[in-house]
Amino acid sequence: MNIEIYDSKKRKKFIEQLSERFGITEIPKMIFLTGRERLRGFTGDLDINEIYLLDRITNLEFLGMYLFKPDEERSVRLGFDASIIFSEQISKNVILLDELQFKEWIRGNNLNIKLAKGMYVVRYGDDFLGCGVSDSEKLINFVPKERRLRKS
Repeated sequence: MNIEIYDSKKRKKFIEQLSERFGITEIPKMIFLTGRERLRGFTGDLDINEIYLLDRITNLEFLGMYLFKPDEERSVRLGFDASIIFSEQISKNVILLDELQFKEWIRGNNLNIKLAKGMYVVRYGDDFLGCGVSDSEKLINFVPKERRLRKS
């Protein structure tokens, strides 16, 4: 698998996108793009050369934490955990759910909410619940299946 470690120029541009869309201005010291088009954050002691060496001998999907998915059409999507990790920084494009909407969202259902097209962070009370994308008619749910509440 090939990885791409973001250099300072690409990292700065990415932070500008995050800031514009969500208000996030600080991210882990190293981020890299994996073959599955996922940006992972890493704060360990390995340097760039050691990471490239590791990449040649093993699968780097285990290194760091999945945080973002670049999306050319919508700029960037926060992973479920990223919405929690960066919750104190997120100040833009946040949707507050009521209790009924929360119950639908956590089960993986889309919500009939009319919003401008784009990516939104979903929140219920003090809890951040991942991201959704609006097609202007509904908010499409991106909660991973393993994080959803099973229907009963």
